[in-house]
Amino acid sequence: MKKTYWLGLAFGVVIGVSMGLTAFAEEAKTNCIGDESGKTNCVSPAIEEEPIGAANLAVDVDEISFGRITELGRRYSKTITIRNNSSEKITINVEKVAYEEGIDESLSALDWVAFVGGKRKFEIRGKDKLQLGVRLIVPSGVVGGTYYAKIKISDGNEDLDKYVTVRADIVTEDYRYGGEIIGQSISFVNLSKKVSTRALLKNNGTAGIKVKYTVNYKNAFGLPEWKSLKEENIELLPGRELDLSVEGKDEVGYGFFTVEQKISYIDAEGQAKEAILSHAVINLPWWSLMIMGGALVLTIVLVIVVKRHRYKVEEAKKKDRTKKSKRKLFVEVVEDD
Repeated sequence: MKKTYWLGLAFGVVIGVSMGLTAFAEEAKTNCIGDESGKTNCVSPAIEEEPIGAANLAVDVDEISFGRITELGRRYSKTITIRNNSSEKITINVEKVAYEEGIDESLSALDWVAFVGGKRKFEIRGKDKLQLGVRLIVPSGVVGGTYYAKIKISDGNEDLDKYVTVRADIVTEDYRYGGEIIGQSISFVNLSKKVSTRALLKNNGTAGIKVKYTVNYKNAFGLPEWKSLKEENIELLPGRELDLSVEGKDEVGYGFFTVEQKISYIDAEGQAKEAILSHAVINLPWWSLMIMGGALVLTIVLVIVVKRHRYKVEEAKKKDRTKKSKRKLFVEVVEDD
């Protein structure tokens, strides 16, 4: 039995080493020399031509926050800087729009937003800028929580419209945080060159939460440098759930990796938290399962054959001993006569 065990173990080790060499050979073949991005495609991507006028319109911020408002029934003001990077004069239009399609009215600050002076159409000379005053008129008796709207800035090309988020935190007795991680995972085995991660968060409070989602990886048996696979900052609205993953991200190759997932958020106590999940991951090509399956079947067959052979040998020995015993008995009986 010991011989069978060691034979099967040796066979498994040979198969494992062969697969490992194949995996790491594939990794070495596809990784770019000196590339720290973690991408495995060494071909330079095609450079897309910038649309005409794409750089004409620029905005200094993508969000204006009116901060923590404790006094209701008042007006608050902020300024947005809009630049014309071209040498020609452009005409722009500004308007307030919903934060997102179908947003709950209880979270909307759309009716609170107004533009200083009431003007919504402006001309900006070449290489000049415009200071756009934005006013927030907070109603009296509004329930505490985070409220949202957006400002749309356009120069006539819809594909190049700029959007600025308007965010206001009404801090009354109803204002509370409620971030909670429902679940998170990193797959141990992937039959592709990609890793798979997932995190599910929920906001049980009335305050919006800034969530930072980061996924890094490194070769388990290679250099210790971490490579970034995803880094994203998301606004988790009150009462909403957020499903995060690295689906659709770049390939990391075949082999053994250490993958780390980080989630930064604010919990129900108002404390900033960072949840970290990290463990080893193996990426294999789909045909490796066929090899492993074949190796397993071959090992089982080999063990069965060896066992049957040993059984036949033992049976033959038993029969031989029985025959010898009978001959000895016969000889002893003849001598007694």
